[in-house]
Amino acid sequence: MNPSRPLFTHAFVGMGCANSLLLHALHRNGLLENSRLLVIDPEPKTTNDRTFCFWLSPEELHANGLESLVEHSWDQVICNDQAPQQLQHKRYYYLSSAALYAHAKAILTHYDFIWEQRAVDTNLGELATHVFDSRPPEWKIQHASQTFIKQSFYGWVLRTAKPIFDPHTFTMMDFSIAQNGHTQFMYVLPFTDDQALLEPTRFGKQIISEEEAFGLVQAYLAPFDTTFELISQEQGRIPMSSAAPISRQTATNVTLMGAAAGQLKPSTGYSFVRNLHDANALVLSMKQNASSLQRRQVKLRFVYYDRLLLQILARKPHRGKEIFQRLFAHNESQQVLNFLDERTSPAQEARLMLTLPIFLFLGAAIRDLFQHIITFLSKVSPALLLGLFAVFIEQVGLLEWCQPLLLIGLLVVGLPHGALDHLHQQPGKKWQQLLPYFTLYIALGLGVLCFWFVAAPFALLMFLVYSAWHFGQADLEIWKLKKSSIEPFLWGSFSLLFLLFTHFLEVNKVLLQMGVKLNWLSDAPFFSSMTASPFWMLIGIIPVFIFRSWRIVEAIIVLILLSSLPLIEAFGIYFIFQHSWNGWRYIAQITPMNHIQLWWQALPFTLASIGLFAGYYFWSSAQNWGLLFIFLSALSFPHVFFMHRAYPTKS
Repeated sequence: MNPSRPLFTHAFVGMGCANSLLLHALHRNGLLENSRLLVIDPEPKTTNDRTFCFWLSPEELHANGLESLVEHSWDQVICNDQAPQQLQHKRYYYLSSAALYAHAKAILTHYDFIWEQRAVDTNLGELATHVFDSRPPEWKIQHASQTFIKQSFYGWVLRTAKPIFDPHTFTMMDFSIAQNGHTQFMYVLPFTDDQALLEPTRFGKQIISEEEAFGLVQAYLAPFDTTFELISQEQGRIPMSSAAPISRQTATNVTLMGAAAGQLKPSTGYSFVRNLHDANALVLSMKQNASSLQRRQVKLRFVYYDRLLLQILARKPHRGKEIFQRLFAHNESQQVLNFLDERTSPAQEARLMLTLPIFLFLGAAIRDLFQHIITFLSKVSPALLLGLFAVFIEQVGLLEWCQPLLLIGLLVVGLPHGALDHLHQQPGKKWQQLLPYFTLYIALGLGVLCFWFVAAPFALLMFLVYSAWHFGQADLEIWKLKKSSIEPFLWGSFSLLFLLFTHFLEVNKVLLQMGVKLNWLSDAPFFSSMTASPFWMLIGIIPVFIFRSWRIVEAIIVLILLSSLPLIEAFGIYFIFQHSWNGWRYIAQITPMNHIQLWWQALPFTLASIGLFAGYYFWSSAQNWGLLFIFLSALSFPHVFFMHRAYPTKS
C-alpha cells in the first residue's frame, strides 16, 4: 500500500470501548460521510466479554446518544454497611460490551467498510489517512515512586431462591468480605430482587483466583440462607499503574486510544467516561479542523493523588480497607464520585483528604518526594553534584573534606573501572588462560613508561592524545551521542584542555616534575585568554551546537565549577566522577554482572595497581604529583587500547 495515498480514510485498530465510542461520536457528528473505513481486530466482537459501568447525569447520557444502549441503571449506592445514598443528579449505568459492539457494527453498515479479523502486521501509518490504535499497552516502571498493581476480579450473574436484592441500589464496595492480607471487596449490581452480578474484586500485585473469588461469593450469600443458580460468568484484570504506558513507535497520522492514551483511571480502573470525553474532544478538534487533535485534559494533582494511593495499596495492602471505608463513611457518595471523576476543587479535595488516614498519606507523600529527589539525582552527573559540593566547602575553608570522598571514589570506581578489561576482552576465561592478555597489558604499560624516560615531551603529547580520545569516547558512548569517529576526540580534547588550561600554573609545576618544560607556551599570543574560563565557555558553544544535548551542557557546567578549584581536586572529580563513572556504567551494560560482582572482579587488579604505584613511588628519587601522572599514563594506555576494542565501531 502506498503510504502517500492510503486506501482507507479511517482505520480502527481494535474495536473495543475507546474506538467504539469514537466511531459513535464521529458518526453522530457527520464526520464519516464519503469515508472508507477499516477495522482490524483479532476478535469478531460478538460476545459479551466485559461490562462497562459508569456514572453520568441522565442529561449527559442523552446528549451523547447512549441511552438506548443502557441495560440497567441505579439511583442509589451502598458502600460497606452504610444506609443507601441517593446519587442526586447522577445515575449509575450498566452497559454490556455486546451491546456496544453491536452498536458499532450497526454504524459501520452506513459506510463503505472492511472488517479484518486479524492482528496488525504492518506499519499502522500506511493503513489509512487517520488511524486510531486502541491495542492494549504495556507498562514499564521508570523509577521507584511508580507502582504497578492490578484490579483482578471474577463476576457471576446469579439468581437466588429468595428475593434478597434491592434493584434500585448497587453496592460499590463492600469490605465485609475476608481481606486475606489484600485489599478486596464485593461489588454488587442487582438487576431484580433475585438476580444480580456479584464481583469479588482485589487491588494488588497478586491476582485473585477463581476458587478464592467463588469462595467469597458463597461466604457473602451465606447469611441470607438461600440457594442460587449461576447464569453467566466474567473475569477481568485491569492494570492500575502510576507509570505511563510504554510509548509505541507510531506515525504522525496514528492516534493512540484508550489505555494506551492514558484514559484508564489508575486508582479505580474506570475508563468508560474518560474514553467518552476523550472521543468528544477528538471529534471537536476534527470539526474545527485543528492542526493537532485535542485530548481530554489531564489534571496533574489527580495524577499525584492516584500515585500516592497506589503506593499505599502496593506497600500496605491491608490498609486499603480502612482508606475506602473512611472515604465513603465520612463523605457523601455524590462528592466521592465527583472526586473520582476529577471534577472537584482543591478546597473540596482538601476536606475529603482530611477524612482519610492522614499520617498514612503524609508518609506516602514524604516517601514519594524522597523517591523523586533520588530519581532526579540519579539522572544528574555525580561530577556535577560533587563539584557543587566542593565549590561550597571551599568557600567556607573546608576543601580538605573533599579528599576522603576522592579517595573513596578512587577505590570504588576510579581504579576498578580500568581493572575490568579482561571481562570484555577475554570473557569466560580462567585466570591461568589470561597469561597472554596480562603479558600484553604489562608490555603496553612499560612501553609508555619507557617513553617518559627517553622522550618526555613526546610521551606527554601521546598521553594527552589518547586520554582525550578515551575521555570523549567514554562520555559519548554512555550518553549515546556518538555520530562519527572524530567526535569522541573533539569532545575529549575540549574537556581535557578546558581542565588543563584553566589550571595552567599548577599544571606547569606538575609538568616540570614530569620532565617537561612549557615556558615557551606562556609567551604565545592570547595565552592569558586561554587560561580563563570565559574563553572555554565561548568555545563550548561548538559542542553544544553539534550534540544538542543536556549532557554536554551539564559537562561544561562541571568544567566551569572545577575551574575554580585547585588542580588535584578538580582533576580528581573529573577523572573519578565523570570519566571513570561513565566508563564503569558502560562496562556494567556489556557484562552480565551486577556492580558488586564487577567490583570484586576488579579487586585483585586494583590492589595490584596500588602495589605497583607504591613500589614505583618509593623507588623513585623524587616523590611528587608528577610521578602519579606518569604512572597513570602508563597504566591507562593498555586500558584505552582494550576499551577502544570494547566500544562499537559504528554508532
